[in-house]
Amino acid sequence: MKLRLEEAENFYGSIRKVRHEMKNHMTNIKGLAARDQYEEIDRYIEKLDATIEELDYKYATGNAVTDVLINDKYKKAIREEILFDVKFDYRDSDTISVFDMGMILNNLLDNAIEACRKIEKEKRYIRLSLKRKDNFLLITVENSFDGILQQAEDGLPRTMKETELPEILMEHGVGLRNVRELAERYFGAVNIEAKGNRFKVTVMLQKQQ
Repeated sequence: MKLRLEEAENFYGSIRKVRHEMKNHMTNIKGLAARDQYEEIDRYIEKLDATIEELDYKYATGNAVTDVLINDKYKKAIREEILFDVKFDYRDSDTISVFDMGMILNNLLDNAIEACRKIEKEKRYIRLSLKRKDNFLLITVENSFDGILQQAEDGLPRTMKETELPEILMEHGVGLRNVRELAERYFGAVNIEAKGNRFKVTVMLQKQQ
């Protein structure tokens, strides 16, 4: 979560930097136009477009932290050639701590990306959604996986992923256990469905009064 917040800070710092430099960019373009150097203008604008593209968010959720987190996972998914679909509108009125929401999303999406890495590229997909029902929020992450599960003692499915250190193995079950504990803190629950090559986690959170 600390990393996500640092990324948010870096992102908005980059926006401020580009805004500050925009006057210089416009001056440069005007100077090139005055000298009829239109090919140079085209190259200059292409470079500027590339810079702006890096700062552009595909998904806007309504909250700066979840914006950074979801778009970061989207970029990682694209690099892994995973289809990534999001329908997520996070409002201040939902009264769920952004820190807790970030923890849930980080765990579920990391697990989904790791699971997709193990299957053929053409079968990889992740779907994230947030729905409201009465006084509850329903966060759902569905993804494709290889269909292999290891059952943990606490009833949560457990798959293995390798970290940067080959000798250390981290368990997805730990992340899901953290998600379940957060859901219970909001008088909610976690529902897990695994059918064939489809894995689906739904987290229900009750909005606070």
